[in-house]
Amino acid sequence: MKVALVVCFFAAFVLVECGHTFLGTNVQRHMIYHHDVQYSSKFLRKRVENLYFSLPAVPSNFGRSIQGILAYDLTHSEASANVTQGGLGYNYVNIRMKSDRGQELHYDIYIYV
Repeated sequence: MKVALVVCFFAAFVLVECGHTFLGTNVQRHMIYHHDVQYSSKFLRKRVENLYFSLPAVPSNFGRSIQGILAYDLTHSEASANVTQGGLGYNYVNIRMKSDRGQELHYDIYIYV
């Protein structure tokens, strides 16, 4: 019985493991950017892509900074998305996305101020 319970736990853990990234908050924040990032796979290689976003230099954005970043992995693979520059508290962000070996790269990116 204990073995079956442990096997079920690990099976559930493996099924929900994916590369979602959540930084900051989106509660009562304005979404300023949304992008569906999709790149094809490379045979037996990992695909690495960067997404750079900067707040537009308009008077309404003066003094504003990024408060939330959401990156949803739509392939449900072992892909990863990391912030390499800027991010929370800054007016720009660089997100580095890396796919699983031989898999496509498909992320849904949201940025909130």
